[in-house]
Amino acid sequence: MTDKKKRRGIKAWHVAGVILAIAVVGLSGYALWPAIVGAEESEEDRPTAERTTSNAVVDVMVVEPTDFVLRAEATGHMAPWRKAEISSQATGIVTERPFEQGQFVSAGDMLLRLEDQEQLISVAEAETELLNAQIEYAARLAGSQAASPDSTRLVRAEETFKRAQSAYQEGALTLDEYRQARREYEVAVLRSGARREEVEAVVTGLSQAEQRLERARLLASRMRVEAPISGRMADLQTEVGQRVTVGAQILTLLDDSRMKVEVSVLEGDLIGLSPGASARVRIPAVGDTTVTGRIHSINPVVDPATGTGTVTVAINNRDRTFISGVFAYVDLETDRLPGRLVVPTESVLVRQGRDLVFVIEGGRAQWTYVTTGRRSGDFVEIIEPLVAGDSVAVSGHHSLSHDARIAVGNVVEFTF
Repeated sequence: MTDKKKRRGIKAWHVAGVILAIAVVGLSGYALWPAIVGAEESEEDRPTAERTTSNAVVDVMVVEPTDFVLRAEATGHMAPWRKAEISSQATGIVTERPFEQGQFVSAGDMLLRLEDQEQLISVAEAETELLNAQIEYAARLAGSQAASPDSTRLVRAEETFKRAQSAYQEGALTLDEYRQARREYEVAVLRSGARREEVEAVVTGLSQAEQRLERARLLASRMRVEAPISGRMADLQTEVGQRVTVGAQILTLLDDSRMKVEVSVLEGDLIGLSPGASARVRIPAVGDTTVTGRIHSINPVVDPATGTGTVTVAINNRDRTFISGVFAYVDLETDRLPGRLVVPTESVLVRQGRDLVFVIEGGRAQWTYVTTGRRSGDFVEIIEPLVAGDSVAVSGHHSLSHDARIAVGNVVEFTF
Protein backbone atom coordinates (compact mmCIF):
# COMPACT_ATOMS: atom_id res chain seq x y z
CA MET A 1 0.00 0.00 0.00
CA THR A 2 2.81 2.36 0.87
CA ASP A 3 4.50 1.75 -2.51
CA LYS A 4 1.38 2.70 -4.40
CA LYS A 5 1.09 6.01 -2.54
CA LYS A 6 4.71 6.72 -3.23
CA ARG A 7 4.28 6.18 -6.94
CA ARG A 8 1.19 8.45 -7.00
CA GLY A 9 3.19 11.19 -5.19
CA ILE A 10 6.02 11.16 -7.69
CA LYS A 11 3.62 11.36 -10.61
CA ALA A 12 1.86 14.41 -9.17
CA TRP A 13 5.20 16.24 -8.69
CA HIS A 14 6.10 15.59 -12.30
CA VAL A 15 2.83 16.99 -13.52
CA ALA A 16 3.30 20.14 -11.46
CA GLY A 17 6.79 20.66 -12.90
CA VAL A 18 5.52 20.36 -16.46
CA ILE A 19 2.76 22.89 -15.82
CA LEU A 20 5.26 25.33 -14.31
CA ALA A 21 7.61 24.98 -17.31
CA ILE A 22 4.77 25.66 -19.76
CA ALA A 23 3.84 28.77 -17.82
CA VAL A 24 7.42 30.11 -17.92
CA VAL A 25 7.70 29.53 -21.68
CA GLY A 26 4.38 31.22 -22.27
CA LEU A 27 5.35 34.32 -20.31
CA SER A 28 8.73 34.54 -22.09
CA GLY A 29 7.10 34.27 -25.49
CA TYR A 30 4.66 36.99 -24.58
CA ALA A 31 7.46 39.31 -23.52
CA LEU A 32 9.58 38.69 -26.62
CA TRP A 33 6.74 38.59 -29.14
CA PRO A 34 7.15 42.22 -30.37
CA ALA A 35 10.84 41.67 -31.06
CA ILE A 36 10.16 38.32 -32.77
CA VAL A 37 7.51 39.61 -35.18
CA GLY A 38 9.03 43.12 -35.48
CA ALA A 39 5.85 44.79 -34.26
CA GLU A 40 5.98 48.48 -33.43
CA GLU A 41 6.00 49.25 -29.76
CA SER A 42 2.95 51.25 -28.77
CA GLU A 43 3.28 54.54 -27.01
CA GLU A 44 2.19 52.85 -23.80
CA ASP A 45 4.87 50.13 -24.16
CA ARG A 46 7.74 52.60 -24.23
CA PRO A 47 9.29 53.27 -20.83
CA THR A 48 8.43 56.73 -19.64
CA ALA A 49 10.33 58.95 -17.27
CA GLU A 50 9.15 59.63 -13.79
CA ARG A 51 8.02 63.18 -13.26
CA THR A 52 10.98 64.82 -11.54
CA THR A 53 11.93 68.39 -10.88
CA SER A 54 15.37 68.05 -12.55
CA ASN A 55 15.94 67.57 -16.28
CA ALA A 56 18.64 65.46 -17.93
CA VAL A 57 21.16 67.57 -19.83
CA VAL A 58 21.92 66.31 -23.33
CA ASP A 59 23.90 67.57 -26.29
CA VAL A 60 22.01 67.55 -29.57
CA MET A 61 22.74 67.68 -33.27
CA VAL A 62 20.40 69.12 -35.89
CA VAL A 63 20.44 66.73 -38.84
CA GLU A 64 20.65 68.24 -42.31
CA PRO A 65 21.32 66.63 -45.72
CA THR A 66 25.06 66.47 -46.30
CA ASP A 67 27.70 64.61 -48.28
CA PHE A 68 28.46 61.48 -46.30
CA VAL A 69 32.10 60.59 -46.91
CA LEU A 70 32.88 56.88 -46.55
CA ARG A 71 36.41 56.30 -45.33
CA ALA A 72 38.94 53.52 -44.93
CA GLU A 73 41.03 53.58 -41.78
CA ALA A 74 44.80 53.12 -41.71
CA THR A 75 47.83 54.09 -39.66
CA GLY A 76 51.35 55.23 -40.51
CA HIS A 77 54.22 57.54 -39.61
CA MET A 78 54.89 61.03 -40.92
CA ALA A 79 57.86 61.63 -43.18
CA PRO A 80 59.22 64.76 -44.91
CA TRP A 81 58.14 65.27 -48.49
CA ARG A 82 61.75 65.08 -49.68
CA LYS A 83 64.90 63.95 -47.96
CA ALA A 84 68.50 64.34 -49.13
CA GLU A 85 71.32 62.47 -47.42
CA ILE A 86 74.47 64.53 -47.91
CA SER A 87 77.84 62.79 -48.20
CA SER A 88 81.34 64.16 -48.63
CA GLN A 89 82.83 64.08 -52.14
CA ALA A 90 86.35 64.73 -50.87
CA THR A 91 88.69 63.95 -48.00
CA GLY A 92 89.81 66.71 -45.67
CA ILE A 93 89.49 68.61 -42.40
CA VAL A 94 86.26 70.54 -41.71
CA THR A 95 87.13 74.23 -41.42
CA GLU A 96 83.67 75.78 -41.50
CA ARG A 97 80.10 74.69 -40.66
CA PRO A 98 77.77 77.71 -40.56
CA PHE A 99 74.51 75.96 -39.63
CA GLU A 100 73.32 73.94 -36.65
CA GLN A 101 70.97 71.01 -36.22
CA GLY A 102 67.35 71.86 -37.07
CA GLN A 103 68.13 75.14 -38.84
CA PHE A 104 66.57 75.93 -42.20
CA VAL A 105 68.83 76.31 -45.26
CA SER A 106 68.11 77.30 -48.84
CA ALA A 107 69.24 75.44 -51.93
CA GLY A 108 72.81 76.51 -52.75
CA ASP A 109 73.76 77.49 -49.20
CA MET A 110 77.16 76.26 -48.03
CA LEU A 111 76.72 73.52 -45.44
CA LEU A 112 80.37 72.63 -44.93
CA ARG A 113 83.83 73.66 -46.07
CA LEU A 114 86.92 71.46 -46.03
CA GLU A 115 90.54 72.59 -45.99
CA ASP A 116 91.13 73.46 -49.67
CA GLN A 117 94.60 75.11 -49.83
CA GLU A 118 96.12 72.29 -51.88
CA GLN A 119 93.23 72.37 -54.35
CA LEU A 120 93.48 76.14 -54.76
CA ILE A 121 97.21 75.81 -55.54
CA SER A 122 96.37 73.24 -58.21
CA VAL A 123 93.86 75.64 -59.74
CA ALA A 124 96.47 78.42 -59.85
CA GLU A 125 99.01 76.12 -61.52
CA ALA A 126 96.46 75.04 -64.12
CA GLU A 127 95.60 78.66 -64.86
CA THR A 128 99.31 79.42 -65.46
CA GLU A 129 99.66 76.43 -67.82
CA LEU A 130 96.60 77.57 -69.70
CA LEU A 131 98.02 81.07 -70.10
CA ASN A 132 101.29 79.69 -71.54
CA ALA A 133 99.37 77.49 -73.97
CA GLN A 134 97.23 80.43 -75.08
CA ILE A 135 100.36 82.49 -75.78
CA GLU A 136 101.94 79.72 -77.89
CA TYR A 137 98.68 79.12 -79.73
CA ALA A 138 98.35 82.78 -80.64
CA ALA A 139 101.97 82.86 -81.88
CA ARG A 140 101.50 79.77 -84.07
CA LEU A 141 98.39 81.21 -85.69
CA ALA A 142 100.06 84.58 -86.32
CA GLY A 143 103.17 83.00 -87.86
CA SER A 144 101.41 80.49 -90.09
CA GLN A 145 100.26 81.14 -93.64
CA ALA A 146 96.61 82.02 -93.64
CA ALA A 147 95.89 79.46 -96.33
CA SER A 148 92.30 78.80 -97.18
CA PRO A 149 91.03 75.24 -96.80
CA ASP A 150 91.33 72.91 -99.83
CA SER A 151 87.65 72.69 -100.62
CA THR A 152 88.12 70.34 -103.61
CA ARG A 153 89.87 67.68 -101.51
CA LEU A 154 87.25 68.09 -98.77
CA VAL A 155 84.35 67.60 -101.23
CA ARG A 156 85.93 64.42 -102.62
CA ALA A 157 86.47 63.07 -99.11
CA GLU A 158 82.85 63.75 -98.16
CA GLU A 159 81.54 61.98 -101.31
CA THR A 160 83.74 58.96 -100.65
CA PHE A 161 82.56 58.73 -97.03
CA LYS A 162 78.87 59.06 -98.01
CA ARG A 163 79.26 56.15 -100.46
CA ALA A 164 80.84 54.10 -97.68
CA GLN A 165 77.91 54.94 -95.37
CA SER A 166 75.36 53.83 -97.95
CA ALA A 167 77.26 50.62 -98.63
CA TYR A 168 77.45 49.85 -94.90
CA GLN A 169 73.70 50.42 -94.47
CA GLU A 170 73.00 48.10 -97.39
CA GLY A 171 75.30 45.43 -95.92
CA ALA A 172 77.98 45.72 -98.65
CA LEU A 173 80.63 46.85 -96.11
CA THR A 174 81.62 45.26 -92.83
CA LEU A 175 81.82 47.30 -89.62
CA ASP A 176 85.62 47.31 -89.72
CA GLU A 177 85.60 48.54 -93.33
CA TYR A 178 83.15 51.31 -92.40
CA ARG A 179 85.30 52.43 -89.47
CA GLN A 180 88.37 52.59 -91.74
CA ALA A 181 86.46 54.74 -94.24
CA ARG A 182 85.49 57.12 -91.45
CA ARG A 183 89.11 57.43 -90.26
CA GLU A 184 90.25 58.26 -93.80
CA TYR A 185 87.56 60.92 -94.05
CA GLU A 186 88.59 62.52 -90.76
CA VAL A 187 92.25 62.60 -91.82
CA ALA A 188 91.25 64.18 -95.12
CA VAL A 189 89.34 66.89 -93.25
CA LEU A 190 92.43 67.68 -91.15
CA ARG A 191 94.70 67.79 -94.25
CA SER A 192 92.32 70.11 -96.03
CA GLY A 193 92.86 72.76 -93.33
CA ALA A 194 89.15 72.97 -92.41
CA ARG A 195 89.98 72.41 -88.71
CA ARG A 196 93.29 74.31 -88.60
CA GLU A 197 92.55 76.15 -85.34
CA GLU A 198 91.53 72.97 -83.54
CA VAL A 199 94.70 71.25 -84.71
CA GLU A 200 96.85 74.14 -83.50
CA ALA A 201 95.10 74.07 -80.12
CA VAL A 202 96.06 70.43 -79.64
CA VAL A 203 99.58 70.85 -80.97
CA THR A 204 100.31 73.79 -78.68
CA GLY A 205 98.76 72.04 -75.66
CA LEU A 206 95.94 74.57 -75.33
CA SER A 207 93.17 71.95 -75.23
CA GLN A 208 95.01 69.88 -72.62
CA ALA A 209 95.61 72.98 -70.47
CA GLU A 210 91.93 73.87 -70.57
CA GLN A 211 90.98 70.35 -69.46
CA ARG A 212 93.48 70.39 -66.59
CA LEU A 213 92.08 73.69 -65.33
CA GLU A 214 88.51 72.34 -65.44
CA ARG A 215 89.58 69.28 -63.44
CA ALA A 216 91.42 71.39 -60.85
CA ARG A 217 88.40 73.63 -60.39
CA LEU A 218 86.12 70.59 -60.04
CA LEU A 219 88.30 69.10 -57.28
CA ALA A 220 88.40 72.45 -55.51
CA SER A 221 84.62 72.80 -55.67
CA ARG A 222 84.20 69.45 -53.89
CA MET A 223 85.81 70.94 -50.80
CA ARG A 224 82.65 73.05 -50.41
CA VAL A 225 79.42 71.14 -49.66
CA GLU A 226 76.26 72.96 -50.78
CA ALA A 227 72.60 72.25 -50.11
CA PRO A 228 70.95 70.56 -53.12
CA ILE A 229 67.45 71.42 -51.80
CA SER A 230 65.90 73.79 -49.29
CA GLY A 231 65.12 72.21 -45.95
CA ARG A 232 66.07 71.68 -42.33
CA MET A 233 69.30 70.10 -41.20
CA ALA A 234 69.01 66.80 -39.38
CA ASP A 235 71.29 63.96 -38.27
CA LEU A 236 74.31 66.30 -38.31
CA GLN A 237 77.43 64.15 -37.90
CA THR A 238 80.39 66.52 -38.33
CA GLU A 239 82.13 69.21 -36.32
CA VAL A 240 84.74 71.82 -37.19
CA GLY A 241 88.19 70.21 -36.99
CA GLN A 242 86.88 66.74 -37.79
CA ARG A 243 88.40 64.80 -40.68
CA VAL A 244 85.94 63.38 -43.18
CA THR A 245 86.54 60.96 -46.03
CA VAL A 246 85.01 60.50 -49.46
CA GLY A 247 81.54 58.98 -49.16
CA ALA A 248 81.13 59.68 -45.44
CA GLN A 249 77.62 60.84 -44.57
CA ILE A 250 77.64 64.37 -43.22
CA LEU A 251 73.98 65.23 -42.56
CA THR A 252 70.43 64.89 -43.85
CA LEU A 253 68.30 67.67 -45.34
CA LEU A 254 64.54 67.44 -44.77
CA ASP A 255 62.12 69.31 -47.00
CA ASP A 256 59.24 69.31 -44.50
CA SER A 257 57.16 72.17 -45.92
CA ARG A 258 54.90 69.27 -46.84
CA MET A 259 54.66 65.96 -45.03
CA LYS A 260 53.59 62.56 -46.28
CA VAL A 261 52.16 59.51 -44.59
CA GLU A 262 52.50 56.18 -46.38
CA VAL A 263 49.85 53.72 -45.24
CA SER A 264 48.89 50.15 -46.12
CA VAL A 265 45.28 49.79 -47.27
CA LEU A 266 43.31 46.57 -47.75
CA GLU A 267 42.70 45.71 -51.38
CA GLY A 268 38.91 45.96 -50.92
CA ASP A 269 39.25 49.62 -49.88
CA LEU A 270 42.07 50.34 -52.33
CA ILE A 271 39.73 49.97 -55.30
CA GLY A 272 37.61 52.92 -54.17
CA LEU A 273 40.53 55.33 -53.70
CA SER A 274 41.71 57.92 -56.21
CA PRO A 275 44.45 60.59 -56.21
CA GLY A 276 43.14 63.94 -55.02
CA ALA A 277 40.52 62.48 -52.68
CA SER A 278 40.41 63.85 -49.16
CA ALA A 279 42.13 62.26 -46.18
CA ARG A 280 41.85 63.09 -42.50
CA VAL A 281 45.07 62.75 -40.53
CA ARG A 282 45.00 62.66 -36.72
CA ILE A 283 48.27 63.09 -34.84
CA PRO A 284 48.06 62.05 -31.16
CA ALA A 285 51.50 63.52 -30.35
CA VAL A 286 50.33 67.03 -31.29
CA GLY A 287 47.35 67.30 -28.96
CA ASP A 288 45.33 64.85 -31.04
CA THR A 289 45.29 67.44 -33.84
CA THR A 290 43.31 66.47 -36.95
CA VAL A 291 44.22 67.99 -40.33
CA THR A 292 42.88 67.49 -43.83
CA GLY A 293 45.21 66.12 -46.48
CA ARG A 294 44.94 64.66 -49.95
CA ILE A 295 45.71 61.30 -51.48
CA HIS A 296 48.84 62.05 -53.50
CA SER A 297 49.52 58.68 -55.11
CA ILE A 298 48.43 55.04 -55.04
CA ASN A 299 50.81 52.17 -55.69
CA PRO A 300 49.02 50.05 -58.33
CA VAL A 301 50.51 46.83 -56.91
CA VAL A 302 48.88 44.80 -54.12
CA ASP A 303 51.12 42.67 -51.92
CA PRO A 304 49.65 39.15 -52.23
CA ALA A 305 51.10 38.16 -48.85
CA THR A 306 49.19 40.87 -46.93
CA GLY A 307 46.44 41.81 -49.38
CA THR A 308 47.33 45.49 -49.02
CA GLY A 309 48.58 48.31 -51.22
CA THR A 310 50.50 51.47 -50.37
CA VAL A 311 48.85 54.89 -50.44
CA THR A 312 50.73 58.18 -49.97
CA VAL A 313 48.88 61.03 -48.28
CA ALA A 314 50.18 64.62 -48.45
CA ILE A 315 49.49 67.31 -45.85
CA ASN A 316 50.57 70.93 -45.59
CA ASN A 317 53.27 71.74 -43.03
CA ARG A 318 54.38 75.26 -43.92
CA ASP A 319 54.42 76.28 -40.26
CA ARG A 320 56.62 73.24 -39.42
CA THR A 321 54.16 71.97 -36.79
CA PHE A 322 54.73 68.29 -37.54
CA ILE A 323 58.03 66.45 -37.40
CA SER A 324 59.28 63.32 -39.09
CA GLY A 325 58.52 59.95 -37.55
CA VAL A 326 55.42 60.78 -35.46
CA PHE A 327 52.53 58.31 -35.50
CA ALA A 328 49.28 59.19 -37.30
CA TYR A 329 45.80 57.79 -37.82
CA VAL A 330 44.56 58.26 -41.40
CA ASP A 331 40.99 58.11 -42.76
CA LEU A 332 40.89 57.86 -46.55
CA GLU A 333 37.88 58.86 -48.65
CA THR A 334 36.58 55.81 -50.57
CA ASP A 335 33.18 57.14 -51.63
CA ARG A 336 30.92 60.18 -51.23
CA LEU A 337 27.14 59.82 -50.78
CA PRO A 338 25.37 63.14 -51.48
CA GLY A 339 22.36 64.44 -49.56
CA ARG A 340 22.33 61.97 -46.66
CA LEU A 341 21.16 62.35 -43.05
CA VAL A 342 24.05 61.31 -40.83
CA VAL A 343 24.44 61.06 -37.06
CA PRO A 344 27.28 59.96 -34.80
CA THR A 345 27.25 56.23 -34.10
CA GLU A 346 27.22 57.06 -30.38
CA SER A 347 23.74 58.60 -30.72
CA VAL A 348 22.23 55.30 -31.92
CA LEU A 349 21.09 52.93 -29.14
CA VAL A 350 19.85 49.36 -29.42
CA ARG A 351 16.66 48.28 -27.66
CA GLN A 352 15.03 44.87 -28.15
CA GLY A 353 17.36 44.24 -31.05
CA ARG A 354 16.41 47.41 -32.92
CA ASP A 355 18.20 50.73 -33.54
CA LEU A 356 16.74 53.89 -32.06
CA VAL A 357 17.62 57.51 -31.40
CA PHE A 358 16.14 60.13 -29.11
CA VAL A 359 14.59 62.98 -31.08
CA ILE A 360 14.22 66.11 -28.95
CA GLU A 361 10.82 67.79 -29.28
CA GLY A 362 9.38 70.39 -26.95
CA GLY A 363 11.94 69.74 -24.26
CA ARG A 364 11.27 66.00 -24.21
CA ALA A 365 13.18 63.01 -25.54
CA GLN A 366 11.13 60.99 -28.03
CA TRP A 367 12.14 57.31 -28.37
CA THR A 368 12.32 56.84 -32.18
CA TYR A 369 13.16 53.63 -34.00
CA VAL A 370 15.31 54.22 -37.09
CA THR A 371 16.52 52.35 -40.15
CA THR A 372 20.26 52.75 -40.56
CA GLY A 373 22.31 52.60 -43.74
CA ARG A 374 26.02 52.80 -44.46
CA ARG A 375 28.50 53.23 -41.61
CA SER A 376 31.89 54.89 -41.73
CA GLY A 377 34.17 55.53 -38.81
CA ASP A 378 32.16 57.13 -36.01
CA PHE A 379 29.12 57.98 -38.15
CA VAL A 380 26.08 56.19 -39.56
CA GLU A 381 23.51 57.07 -42.22
CA ILE A 382 19.84 57.28 -41.14
CA ILE A 383 17.48 56.21 -43.92
CA GLU A 384 14.15 56.73 -42.07
CA PRO A 385 12.14 58.19 -40.37
CA LEU A 386 14.26 61.26 -39.55
CA VAL A 387 13.80 64.40 -41.62
CA ALA A 388 15.93 67.48 -42.08
CA GLY A 389 15.79 69.74 -39.04
CA ASP A 390 15.27 67.01 -36.45
CA SER A 391 17.29 67.42 -33.26
CA VAL A 392 18.93 64.17 -32.16
CA ALA A 393 20.54 63.54 -28.77
CA VAL A 394 24.24 62.72 -29.21
CA SER A 395 25.42 62.58 -25.60
CA GLY A 396 23.90 62.25 -22.13
CA HIS A 397 21.03 60.15 -23.51
CA HIS A 398 21.99 56.57 -22.64
CA SER A 399 19.79 56.39 -19.54
CA LEU A 400 16.84 58.35 -20.94
CA SER A 401 13.31 56.98 -21.15
CA HIS A 402 10.66 57.86 -23.65
CA ASP A 403 9.15 61.32 -23.15
CA ALA A 404 11.73 62.22 -20.49
CA ARG A 405 12.18 65.91 -19.81
CA ILE A 406 15.58 67.17 -20.94
CA ALA A 407 17.61 70.34 -21.08
CA VAL A 408 19.77 71.00 -24.16
CA GLY A 409 23.39 71.50 -23.24
CA ASN A 410 25.17 72.15 -26.54
CA VAL A 411 24.15 72.08 -30.17
CA VAL A 412 27.10 70.38 -31.82
CA GLU A 413 28.22 70.14 -35.42
CA PHE A 414 30.23 67.36 -37.02
CA THR A 415 32.38 67.20 -40.12
CA PHE A 416 32.02 64.03 -42.11
